[in-house]
Amino acid sequence: MRKVSRKKGIILLLLAAVLGTYLFSTIINVSAAGVPFNAVYPYGFSSLADDQQQANDMLKAEWEDWKSKRITSNGAGGHKRVQRDASTGYDTVSEGLGYGLLLAVCFDEQSLFDDLYGYVKSHFNGSGLMHWHIDANNNVTTHDGGHGAATDADEDIALALIFADKQWGSGRYNYQQEAKTLINNLYNHCVEHGSNVLKPGDAWGGSSVTNPSYFAPAWYKVFAKYTGDNRWNQVADKCYQIVAALNNNGTGLVPDWCTASGTPASGQGFNYTYDATRYGWRTAIDYSWFGDSRAKANCDALTKFFKNIGAAGIADGYTIQGQKVGSNHNASFVGPIAAASMTGYDLNFAKQLYQETVKVKDDEQYGYYGNCLRLLTLLYITGNFPNLTEEIVKPTATPTPTNTRTPTPTPTSNVVKYGDVNDDGFVDSTDLTILKRYILRRPVSVNLNAADVNLDFEVDSTDVTVLKRFLLRKIPYLPY
Repeated sequence: MRKVSRKKGIILLLLAAVLGTYLFSTIINVSAAGVPFNAVYPYGFSSLADDQQQANDMLKAEWEDWKSKRITSNGAGGHKRVQRDASTGYDTVSEGLGYGLLLAVCFDEQSLFDDLYGYVKSHFNGSGLMHWHIDANNNVTTHDGGHGAATDADEDIALALIFADKQWGSGRYNYQQEAKTLINNLYNHCVEHGSNVLKPGDAWGGSSVTNPSYFAPAWYKVFAKYTGDNRWNQVADKCYQIVAALNNNGTGLVPDWCTASGTPASGQGFNYTYDATRYGWRTAIDYSWFGDSRAKANCDALTKFFKNIGAAGIADGYTIQGQKVGSNHNASFVGPIAAASMTGYDLNFAKQLYQETVKVKDDEQYGYYGNCLRLLTLLYITGNFPNLTEEIVKPTATPTPTNTRTPTPTPTSNVVKYGDVNDDGFVDSTDLTILKRYILRRPVSVNLNAADVNLDFEVDSTDVTVLKRFLLRKIPYLPY
């Protein structure tokens, strides 16, 4: 009986292996994923790199370099921390832990993730949120209220925990439990109740002072779905309302600080400088993941403003009406603007911004902030920062079909690339979005021959269904 059972087991294992190989070719298993994700975002551009393999190799090299400079066990209390640079005495801020955890989960380094999260847990304050400032010797600072929380850090840590849950299930920590507890603490202490205004910390701010660069509407939509607490969707809506109230003359620029009415906050900066620069990165992701038209409008305006300046001319400060007040060209500003371009305003300029982001890397003396943002935005603009709570769609080449019917060729080409309705050379989620808009009679430019993906000589909702199934790898080729 033992021999028979063992033989059956071997056969079953072989069958499982064959089936597993087949299934992996059609369905992307998030739990086995990591950089390179090579994801197709549901909306907007997905990767600005012309050579995806080269981009992925660059990312891996940059990740190793980033770890060598930023990760240390010194002064980490038996854990690991993200240290800043020489200009701040290699201290730690909670913001850096948020960045480090997001990077660790994307690069599939669970052991490092757990070491960093151990440091986070060792520095929770009475609100169940992380102390925002700890010196190089593991002491919470007192001169600047280091015991308080910084909202942007804890929201990044919470998203990283959700992604860790989806990526690995569990590890040294119960990621799901940790994430839900942290998200609840964030809502209770960092959202102004009654107004839904995001506070900059657990002990201050609200309608009188908030920070637009902390606004992460895509994060909040993930939080709402993950926890079932739909109040987070109201927080996302409030973020857009605050930005809409700003008098920025259509530049898309937001201030470092403002009131909930979009006016200057007492004692705080009102220009687009080193806080505000992150706004384009956080907001564009809401369009890439969820298609929020408000995110697209804001980021398209931001991209249009900087297109008039040029990628190489981006400076480190502007009034929100667009007057230049900074003189440095650095990674803190280039990368997040490249991220904003992902909403689809201008592909050529977006590619220029990608090349500038690759090129511009800050000197290590002041390398912490800009190079953290650089690596995070490079992940995003190369298709390597997908929403891990959803199925990941990857780009698929369109094989040349065999058929007996030949549609009329497009005026610009004798070859029809089915599914490439916007003629950008790729068949991706952007084509699906444009096709949907065409069906809804929205004013969009469509290659009708490429859009007829079922070859029935009509472009209608059936083509939308077929194209969507192709992008989800449910069908093998187009036309179908």
